[in-house]
Amino acid sequence: MLDITPSFLSFARKAGLESPLIREQLWREVYVSAHPEIFDGFFATHGAPEGAHAVVRQLSKVRARIEEAREPVRRAIEELDPVIRDALGVAGNELPLHVLMVGTLSANAAVGRVDGRVALFHCLEWFQSAPGTRTLVAHEDTHAWHEIALGEAGPQDDLAWMTFYEGIAMKAAREVVPGRPEDEYFWYGHEGFEEWLPWCREHRNELVEAFRAAIDDPGGVELFFGSGLVDGKWRTGFFVADLLAAELDRSLAELVGMSVEEGAAAIRELLGGTGAGHEE
Repeated sequence: MLDITPSFLSFARKAGLESPLIREQLWREVYVSAHPEIFDGFFATHGAPEGAHAVVRQLSKVRARIEEAREPVRRAIEELDPVIRDALGVAGNELPLHVLMVGTLSANAAVGRVDGRVALFHCLEWFQSAPGTRTLVAHEDTHAWHEIALGEAGPQDDLAWMTFYEGIAMKAAREVVPGRPEDEYFWYGHEGFEEWLPWCREHRNELVEAFRAAIDDPGGVELFFGSGLVDGKWRTGFFVADLLAAELDRSLAELVGMSVEEGAAAIRELLGGTGAGHEE
């Protein structure tokens, strides 16, 4: 585990009384330049340097959140990482590098590479609560171990693959962090989404049909898993991925043992069935 938040806190102390323009300069000079390999890997995966605008304008709030987040996130990683590896049945000596950091408000966590090694970037500015953090860590750490098992990153523009990939992470989080409120598996303790899950359940069949229609659309991943909206609702792909992963009815180890092509084909087969995703 690599904790680079001390560099952020050093930046925050120096920048606290400065203008936003100077804060951004110090962000680069004090924080980013201290860990170039980390930010190269992070920006190659998610977000962009320009995202620092929002962080430096909320510096006091972000700094307080980081102080609160560091230990709960660290504990969740230390507790859950070996449990997830065992649940997924990943063999070999390769381990993910866990990076505790402040990102650019572009992702709560992201899997990428640091010097060729699979890395999981935990962006602490998104911290909400210790219970929500455990569920988030379980989900994202599953992605890291899954990529180690695959030996590659899957295609980020293939809706069938992304549904399989996210569905496995949903399934793993449910198994290793059981008994949490249902919406926590989708929103990790964030408030303001209380109506999201009831709406998805009410529109379950329509969402599955929309997936069928978009399965070969290059924009499908962004629509369902990115910033796209379906009837004003964000991230509806996670709801469908959760449904379909359950319908696959295989163990986590069996699912992780499938290739990218096999995983995508399994989702396409489910969606091609007359009853896939529909309640009896």
